[in-house]
Amino acid sequence: MVIALVILAALALGAFCYLRDDKGSVPALFFKVLVSVLFMLTAFTIVADLKGAVDGTFFALIAGGLLFGLIGDILLDLKFIDAKNADLYTYGGMTVFAVGHILYISAVIYLFGLNIWSILIAAAIALVIAAAIVVVTLKVMKFKYGKFLILAALYSFLLLFFTAISVVALIQANSALQKIALLLTIGSISFLASDMILSMTYFGGKKGRLYLIPNHVLYYAAQFLIAFSLIAFK
Repeated sequence: MVIALVILAALALGAFCYLRDDKGSVPALFFKVLVSVLFMLTAFTIVADLKGAVDGTFFALIAGGLLFGLIGDILLDLKFIDAKNADLYTYGGMTVFAVGHILYISAVIYLFGLNIWSILIAAAIALVIAAAIVVVTLKVMKFKYGKFLILAALYSFLLLFFTAISVVALIQANSALQKIALLLTIGSISFLASDMILSMTYFGGKKGRLYLIPNHVLYYAAQFLIAFSLIAFK
């Protein structure tokens, strides 16, 4: 069943990438939402198949993150369809994704029982890298964040925090949790790469399928990898 969902998601993603242009469209949004619904269904199917083997709190946090991702997907494409309210959709989408990352970070901290020093080290690394990225993109790459600067900086920190905390978990995980940590780490890195490309289109003036396709392929790879982390409880 999970394999069928992934194949269907790949087909829907292909349709989205074919239909989607810089202006967006309702048909493209339909296929985007379909892919997002499918990563949610994948997570629930995995949990149903494992019949209680998955930690309930971890699943709730991961499912919450996936759900906020689905909502964010809708909002960030509506900004192109309803251009008059583009700023509102951008604020909403970025905020929703930020909440999703807080849930993912919480899931990692909970499942791996990370102590305060591990959390602080991961947060410090994320903060330093996020600050460096904001400075470089502003001063060197000439990104135009405008009114979104503070939100973009906060989101960058949370995105990098998710990656850093996943790497810390991977380093500290015992053999039973190693696969989960690995899937979350690869997923978080894919998420980071996807949003780096997205930032080029939102704030760096880059347009076209050269950016759109890898952005979405990496993004959906990230969400499915995060959902697949539930399989490792088997």
